[in-house]
Amino acid sequence: MTRLAAGRTTHLEREEIAAETLRLFDEGGDPSIRQLAVALNVTPSAIYHHFPSRAEIVQAAVEMVWREILTETTEKVGNPFEADPVEVLTTIGMATRRAFIRHYSITPYMAAVPRSDELAAAGMSIFANVFERLGVSGAKAGEAFHSYASYCIGTALYAASRLSANEVLGSEHPGHEKLEEFRAEAGIEGTSAPETRAALDAILDISEVDPDRDDELFEVGLRQMLRGFAKV
Repeated sequence: MTRLAAGRTTHLEREEIAAETLRLFDEGGDPSIRQLAVALNVTPSAIYHHFPSRAEIVQAAVEMVWREILTETTEKVGNPFEADPVEVLTTIGMATRRAFIRHYSITPYMAAVPRSDELAAAGMSIFANVFERLGVSGAKAGEAFHSYASYCIGTALYAASRLSANEVLGSEHPGHEKLEEFRAEAGIEGTSAPETRAALDAILDISEVDPDRDDELFEVGLRQMLRGFAKV
């Protein structure tokens, strides 16, 4: 058996590397191999023993987020192959959005293809099954999935980007009220009702100023979309 590295009580494993990578992302970083090695009390070569590249490490960390999403989904709906398809798709969508907002620093990498064939196959099997049970199959299912994924992933990316921007820009970034002033000054008087303009202004920053309401509106929009698929 190989010797333990100084300062460690266990041997390094792939899962530990992925988990530490995700933790460092959550702290606002985009860790290098050297930073990971320091955090794990190992040498860079020990990490390369498990992963041939940093890209694969990041993919493994993103995969952990997708596993969180699948775990939350099964905890809430049970067997996704038997539960109500609308509830399955709604739960997956909301879990995806919440997870990538929670891990917003790694969200730019969320489109990374999972290295795990098992995870990728399980995800596609669930989506194919629930869309068919929703009454959408073949090419129509592909079109519906495109709309669904674009809505869920797009809103997650937007909310995560706002969080990242606020973190980077700090006090130099204008707040919600100042942004509303800018937008009002740029508007053309008389082209829209004031209450409509105010409502749209509030929505632009809702992920930042009222995340709970943002979550509610996301679910409303998602359910409306799914009802539309069922009528196709």
